[in-house]
Amino acid sequence: MKKLPLILPALLLALSILACGSFSPPESCGDEIGGTANETLFGENFESMELVSAGDWQPGAQGENGVQFAGQEPLLLMFDAKADVDVRACIQNTQGGGQLAFDQTAFFSEGTNVFPVGAFEPGNYVIRVIVDGALVKNFPFEVK
Repeated sequence: MKKLPLILPALLLALSILACGSFSPPESCGDEIGGTANETLFGENFESMELVSAGDWQPGAQGENGVQFAGQEPLLLMFDAKADVDVRACIQNTQGGGQLAFDQTAFFSEGTNVFPVGAFEPGNYVIRVIVDGALVKNFPFEVK
């Protein structure tokens, strides 16, 4: 009977640890994606690329953690493609375990294109632009 009181605190401790979150590793855009972007592959596929506000099509102001945008402001990845291309935009929250905030691949034709990536909660993020499984551009940004 004396062991029963010891089991209850151990059980409560185990449940509270499990409630704090998952023991799985943080989400990612893939083990091979990260680090330095392949500028050669970027140049083969794009003339230019920038992250802009959907409201005025202007880039945000430069801040400590990349370009800055207002909270819940829809964002667009705007670029000029040299040829038809599949573009993957994988957006990671750089705070709080690196959760993926967006991960989509879309086909785009040669010329000027817009890839809507959505609006985000306040925080720091990075867009990883991926072509043919290779990182071609990193866009760090902050939502205020």
